[in-house]
Amino acid sequence: MKRYLFADQRQQAFLGNSGDHLLEVLDHVAAGTNTRDLVAALYLVPGKNRTRGTAFVQAWISADRFIATRGFWTFGSAYGIPGDLPDRFKLIRLRIDADPCLYPRHERDIYDWEFCYPDLEDHLATLFAHELHHYRRHHLGLHPREGEQAANRWALDRIRTLGYRADGKKMKPVLNKKPLQRRIRDRFAFVDPFAPFRTLRSGNLVLIRRDPTGRYAGEPATVVRPIRSQSKRIVIQTGDGRQWRWPMRWLDIPGRTNL
Repeated sequence: MKRYLFADQRQQAFLGNSGDHLLEVLDHVAAGTNTRDLVAALYLVPGKNRTRGTAFVQAWISADRFIATRGFWTFGSAYGIPGDLPDRFKLIRLRIDADPCLYPRHERDIYDWEFCYPDLEDHLATLFAHELHHYRRHHLGLHPREGEQAANRWALDRIRTLGYRADGKKMKPVLNKKPLQRRIRDRFAFVDPFAPFRTLRSGNLVLIRRDPTGRYAGEPATVVRPIRSQSKRIVIQTGDGRQWRWPMRWLDIPGRTNL
């Protein structure tokens, strides 16, 4: 199994010098499962209520689909595509907030399970084990005809066997709840990764974080005009007086972290 960790500066600070111990959690949970064809992408991103995992395991995918082009997972474009991906693979994506102030933590998922996580490692192990169940079912032919409820039960059994301390149980459905598809849509509604840029006005400064040519990397630039609501680029003027439509994912706002 290839596994990758992506984190912004603040989330990286929570981990200290390295996030290797979190990748080791994935290895620990996956031990005993044939994960030769699996790629796991772990994103540490702020957002207490934005935890999510998803498994693309029913068909082979290639590197050009590692990053989502629409929907919840488009924030991954800010972190790029690893250069050593296999030609084809099955993919598990995980998003979690590593802020230690959030733990111990209680969550209720969209399938009416209530979980308690003493710390980040317990949370990550449970989240990954749930998605690993889907990989085992659809790719390895295990757990036939089992769905989300069974995946939660298997995940808890698996992580407890390994010594993790997460707890969870199926709760009674909330009365008059929204239909499941609407609950999923509302909970994981699109979050604009470039929202801070949409408040900028002409004359504001931005910092060029990336320039493939190497010419302007690390230099400030001036916003020429405000951006449109759906735009992913912003018109800037560099120090030599030239204007460019620059991808916002390659820019920072001084004093803020750009996701």
